[in-house]
This record gives sequence, structure tokens and C-alpha cells, in this order.
Amino acid sequence: MMLSDQLWVWISFNTLLVILLFLDLVVLGRARTVSMREAVLGTISWTAIAFAVNGAIFFFGSKAEGTDFLTAYIVERALSIDNLFVFLVIFTYFGVPKQFQMRALLWGIIGALVARAVFITAGVAVINAFEPVVYVLGAFLIYTAYKLATSGDSEIDPERNIALRLARKYFTVSDDYDGQKMFTRIGGSARAITPMLLVVIVLATTDVVFAVDSIPSVLAITTDGFIVWSSNAMAVLGMRPLFFVLAGAVAHFRYLQYGLAAVLGFVGFKMISEEFIHIETILSLAVIVAALGVSMLASWVLPDRDPEEADGPGESTEVEG
Repeated sequence: MMLSDQLWVWISFNTLLVILLFLDLVVLGRARTVSMREAVLGTISWTAIAFAVNGAIFFFGSKAEGTDFLTAYIVERALSIDNLFVFLVIFTYFGVPKQFQMRALLWGIIGALVARAVFITAGVAVINAFEPVVYVLGAFLIYTAYKLATSGDSEIDPERNIALRLARKYFTVSDDYDGQKMFTRIGGSARAITPMLLVVIVLATTDVVFAVDSIPSVLAITTDGFIVWSSNAMAVLGMRPLFFVLAGAVAHFRYLQYGLAAVLGFVGFKMISEEFIHIETILSLAVIVAALGVSMLASWVLPDRDPEEADGPGESTEVEG
């Protein structure tokens, strides 16, 4: 029997998820500036937890399920890096104080988990009911890969976020942050939403856009609902500390977008060709790791195309250590 067919598996994993979110929100989410050391240790810890979940899947499930989880997790983890670069732009745009960035990210991640749960449920149901939709999703991923590879350094403008514009249109927005509060009062009486709430709204809605790419990528690997959900959840939970790591090294990953494009293109091809060419999950894993590894190695080894431009983001996003 597959893990997704066993109720205790769903209950156990989602209970673990709630406990981890509670610890992150109540214990670790207090306002403070995150040091690089804490960010690195947090990234290692979340990765270790994900691998522990992967080990449990191998133990209680099957080798195929364990390999599917690992492949899906790596894909989601890699694609989340692109999300984090956009989050960096959002924080800069709203001028989020460093001590509040941790809490903003955490609420954004909770929103992302809810959105992905909806996408995953809908995606698996649609594929199971109408299998030819995989060709549409595969073609969409290949198109997305092309756009990512040819987009260059195009700017992300949070001002174009529809949810943000609606919030500003229908609600009073305060000019200043009030700690980590989502709501405040102006002049002691008028109730208003704070910039913190706007940041959380933009983070969550922006991740919905990324989910349109990432969920089909995982569905190309497996349509097992539990594997898709658990790999997504563990990858998203690890985004917060990884953000602070990348914030201090953003200029060193200039070729990563090509690696991500290669990953999206590959899983799109895999989704379309599955009926004719069966690509083993372990081979998919090797291709994905190789594409990301080569792009990251190129980012470190090849010289900067514009040294002054490369140094700019690093200076403006320095993480205190």
C-alpha cells in the first residue's frame, strides 16, 4: 500500500508540520536581525529535517517513493531560490527593517503553504481526471524555461501586484511600521493596515505565481499526492533561513537562472514524453543536480560581466554577522 493511501501518514506529517510552524512562529520568530551564522545553521537544520522525512519515507514506504520525494524536494528547493531573489526585491521596495524580515517571511511562507495545498489538490485531481492535461503543463514548463533563460536581469516591480493595489485602494495604509503588527491606529482612532501586512500579502501572492511553475514541475516527477505535498512543504519551510544566506551572496549566483531554466525545460520534456520515453526518477535526479551544479559552479568560476553591477546588490543586502 502506498503511503498516500494510509491515513496515519497524512496525520503524522501534518502534525509535524504544525509543530514546526509553531516553533518557528512563537519560539524562533521574534524580532531580531539574523546573523549569517544563524542563517547557515537554520538552513542546515531545515535540510536535515527534510532528509529525516525522506528517510522515514524510504523506511515506511518504498524506494520509489523515497527517490520521488528526494527528486521533488531538490526541484522545489532549487526553484525556491528564484523566489527568494524576488523576496529580496520586495523587502528592498518596502524598506522592511532587518529585525522584522524574519517574521514577514514566516507569515509569507504560511500563506505559500496554503496556496500550494490548493494548487496540489487541484493539480493532482485534474491530471487524474484528464490525463492529456500533462501535455499542456509540459509545454507550459518548456515555455517558462525559455522565458527564464532569455529574461536577463529584468526588474521585478512589486507595485504591479494586484493584491497590493487592491489593499491600498480599499484600506487605509499607515506610512510607518508599528513593530511586527499588521494593524495599527493613526491619530489614536483611525484603524489602518501597516506596511508589514502589505509585505506579507505581496510575499504570499507572489509565491502563488511561482507555484504555477513549481507544482507542475513536481507533478512531472510524481502525481502521488503525499509525496508532492510533503516535498513542497519541506522545501517551503526551509526558505526563511536560506533567504538570509542568499541575501549576503546574491551577486554570486548570476548564472543560476540558466540552471533553473534547464531544470524546468527538462521536467517539461519529461512530462510530455513520458508515454513514449520513460525516464527513471534516479536519472531525473542526476540531470537536475548536474544542471544546478554546473550553473552554480559557473557563477563562482567565470568572471563577472560587470564587476560594479555585481557588487551593487551585495552591498545593499549585507546580512549582519
